Amino acid sequence: MSIMRKALICYGSRPELIKLSPLYHKLRLSGNIMPILCNTGQHKDLLPPHMNSLNLKADVQLNVMRKGQSLDQLMAQLFAQLPKVFQKFRPDIAIVQGDTASALACAIIARKKQCPIAHIEAGLRTYDHKSPFPEEIYRQNISKLARWHFCPTQKAQQNLLSEGYEPEAIFVTGNTSVDMVLEMQKKLTDEREMSNGPKIRKSFFLITLHRRESQGAPLVGIINSLLEFANSRPEFDFIFPLHPNPASSDMIKALLGDADNIRLIAPLAYPKFIQLMSEAFAIITDSGGIQEEAPTLNTPVIVIRNKTERAEGVENGCLRLAGTDRNSILYELNLLIDDKAHYKAMQEAPNPFGDGKASDRITRHLIDIIERNFSKNAAPENIPAE
Repeated sequence: MSIMRKALICYGSRPELIKLSPLYHKLRLSGNIMPILCNTGQHKDLLPPHMNSLNLKADVQLNVMRKGQSLDQLMAQLFAQLPKVFQKFRPDIAIVQGDTASALACAIIARKKQCPIAHIEAGLRTYDHKSPFPEEIYRQNISKLARWHFCPTQKAQQNLLSEGYEPEAIFVTGNTSVDMVLEMQKKLTDEREMSNGPKIRKSFFLITLHRRESQGAPLVGIINSLLEFANSRPEFDFIFPLHPNPASSDMIKALLGDADNIRLIAPLAYPKFIQLMSEAFAIITDSGGIQEEAPTLNTPVIVIRNKTERAEGVENGCLRLAGTDRNSILYELNLLIDDKAHYKAMQEAPNPFGDGKASDRITRHLIDIIERNFSKNAAPENIPAE
């Protein structure tokens, strides 16, 4: 009889949790792999409502956040706390997703502990360490540490191949974010009343902005451009869930708090956010995950960044890269309204990021990997002590 193998799934941010959720549930049902959820608490204020809505409960909860801490201090907390998790659970494999501090720290500790690493959403690249920062640095280093790479697209696969990674360790699976969106769509209701506001009676743009590289003067310019656009389009509402990071949210409140048709709201639970995305006329964002999620809902996306690691969406036409310049932002936003053929083309553009079966594919690959790389009846190797 074969031994159930343990997979440590480490996450700390809202996007990681959402994208790992469908994979976690597939692994639990597999009968071959026992997933262990480790919540580092990197987004500790955002995660609790999502845990409930996604039917998840962490097996271990870390506490890495400190008020006003730097990226270096965050990594120091992760390095101090994660080794104890490996020592306690002794996983056969570590699974990390994306490009966060939690993912990189877990990959480093796993490598040190001689625990092989599976990287979900591997191969995304801008090849510019400043955009996005620090995510581009993190994901390139995770690739160097990982043993297996699960890519959302062929373009991501090609990035890894061009960097010299072994073809047999790279798998194209689609992105698990699409799995999650399609699952949430089934739960959407016709109600359009938000929990903290009146009914939405007009067409609306949904806005999310939180990128670290946009904070400060760049964010002021972006917000002023959006305010100018909102004032010129009173027929639209603008719904803006604020990120809890005060470095951006305080500035946004100060600049937009008095705008008549801009509504600043608290972060939403994931099902409600999916509902808003599906009902929005369009989405204005600097987020990475939304670039994958919104095309599944046929909602056009204007990306307020100078570069994107999801160029497939721009090439397919479901995303438009507006940059951060006032003129280019206003041009792209006005074009959506004034050119109906352009808007329809964005709505109908195919989503290159997946078909809703990524978690199934990753689970099958992981089961095959375990069967090929682990002796069926052997106990896990000892994890070296600190």
